[in-house]
Amino acid sequence: MIRNVKSTKLQVTSIDGDHPKGLSRTFNNLVAQPSDEQITSFQTILGSLTGGQVKEATLTTATTLANE
Repeated sequence: MIRNVKSTKLQVTSIDGDHPKGLSRTFNNLVAQPSDEQITSFQTILGSLTGGQVKEATLTTATTLANE
């Protein structure tokens, strides 16, 4: 069976002074299989840009399956 990544998205919930319960942002069209290091770096950069702290992140990957 052939697996092809169709889409990858990352939903990040961050907390800051204006959003104490959290603000959710979704980023679409990520690389097919991001490494833990890439996700961690992205969260660090996002925190620096927004002045908040990333509370959690959810990685969603849609994969198509085809018979050979």
